[in-house]
Amino acid sequence: MERALSKEEIDAMLRLASARQAQSQKKETRSITPCTFQHSGQLSAEQVAAIKGLHEGFARGLSQAMAGYLRVSCEINLVLTEQLTYSQLLERIPEVTYVTGFSVQQTSAPAALQIDHSVVFPLVDLLLGGVGNCETLTREVSEIEEHIMGGVAEIICQQLETAWAALETKLTVDGRQSSAQIRRFMSPREKTLCLSFQVTLAEATGKLNLILPISISNTLLRKLAADSSHEDPRTGSFTREQMTAQMLDCSFPVDLQITAIKLPFDTVAALMPQTVCDLGIPVRKPASLVLAGREAFDAIPVRHGRNRAAQVGQSVTFSQEERK
Repeated sequence: MERALSKEEIDAMLRLASARQAQSQKKETRSITPCTFQHSGQLSAEQVAAIKGLHEGFARGLSQAMAGYLRVSCEINLVLTEQLTYSQLLERIPEVTYVTGFSVQQTSAPAALQIDHSVVFPLVDLLLGGVGNCETLTREVSEIEEHIMGGVAEIICQQLETAWAALETKLTVDGRQSSAQIRRFMSPREKTLCLSFQVTLAEATGKLNLILPISISNTLLRKLAADSSHEDPRTGSFTREQMTAQMLDCSFPVDLQITAIKLPFDTVAALMPQTVCDLGIPVRKPASLVLAGREAFDAIPVRHGRNRAAQVGQSVTFSQEERK
């Protein structure tokens, strides 16, 4: 004889079936992400930070070099570090722009730098004696303007060579690339590292882009990784003992001086050979031992054999304001 199930038993069986079904669906749920081979080999966050740190120093050096060359204020800042294919990069570059190639001694891969015309023409105007306040032109640069920009490209490569001192390489400017040459400069699918800098020159602003093939960026990263391996693994920097050892090999200029002497100009102008000049300093007042331009100790001039020497006395103390 079959037994009829109670309402409570039926509810319990339904809850058990629902729980098993939910668990089964949870096991079958998987996160599937489409594979894009273009994204393989992307830079890690640590590698991007290393590249940015290196080229932020390049931007500061280039700002100073350009300001001295042009005699106007110039500010250059790294704003974007991006890895993308050359075809993707071409979509972002204006149709008419200034691009010059340069070669790296250690590699055979081509590299390039691109400068917006909004910076190129004010820059040329400044170098021709103008004030750098001119409208952005959409035409190609002339032969004279190309020659002038060649000198600017040399300065950029010199500063980049300094920033890449770890590579121990030389950079050579290969000359301006025409619009047709830009399209064929690299393979469309070749990966590039693009470093974008914001340039502010007098009243003009624009972008300067460094376009590096993956072979050059990988060489840079390997060298940076090799240099960082010499740092202390616990702190990522030199230990105190290593810093002390490094400082012991440093040299500082040392002078023995009588400081704070002030004479009226007419006294100095009246000086003649064989005359005696009163410096206003007591004879028994000690001189000062000056280390790297700072008074460090009271000292008395003495002789050590045939060498001049100083007998070191008390250390010189400074107030908080004097230390600033």
